Amino acid sequence: MSSVNVVWKGNCRSIEARTRLLAYLHRLARLSDGYLRPEDRPFLAVVGEGPVPPRANVERIDETRQGEILVSTDITAHPETLLVRAREAGLPVRTAGDGDTIVLNEVRLHGIDFRLFDPRGLYPDNDRMSFVFIECPEHHFIDGRLVEVAEEGDNTVLLCPSLRLKSYLEDWTDCLFSWMRFFLLGDLWWRRHEELQGYNEYRDVFEAVQTTRGSVEAEEATFEAVLATFRQHAEHQRYEVQRTA
Repeated sequence: MSSVNVVWKGNCRSIEARTRLLAYLHRLARLSDGYLRPEDRPFLAVVGEGPVPPRANVERIDETRQGEILVSTDITAHPETLLVRAREAGLPVRTAGDGDTIVLNEVRLHGIDFRLFDPRGLYPDNDRMSFVFIECPEHHFIDGRLVEVAEEGDNTVLLCPSLRLKSYLEDWTDCLFSWMRFFLLGDLWWRRHEELQGYNEYRDVFEAVQTTRGSVEAEEATFEAVLATFRQHAEHQRYEVQRTA
């Protein structure tokens, strides 16, 4: 079976909703990190010498970036609209073969970026989930958008988050994103093989739980189910890898 690239985009300007969402995602990140840590090897290096230490499994981001900040218009499902809004606001825009970028000189970023456990380690350069929000209230068309943070030389580049999967956790990502869209991030969009894959089915489940248990309890209970499903997939995949080693 071939691999699939999962991409997601979203916008949430509510600080309260973002705070709640990130609290949930911290729990998922800790769970994934718990499976990763037994696999990690100690990294020893003399400061200033040798290779760069490996990237942390979980990165909590809460910082202001200054300098040249390049924002890909692909962070939204409608990049042409974002481009128009940026030009109306007088922001510099760069056009290249791989897409347009909006140039900022300062931006605040808040969120989490974490490595998703896969004992096979198939895609070490694309095995992370990024839920980092831009905080830029002076430009409402950018404020609250989800991004992945990258570096190009001295520049900060804000991209559309993505993750590559193969025969593992694919259906589960539909469950996670559907939960996020239903309870906290109504603007969330994703594509696996199809846009918003699985959402109609999961929405019916969430609505049923919400009706019987109320919104607050349904939100918590269904997220616990998301975590439990991840745990089941992780345990099974780890067993299969060990069994065939």
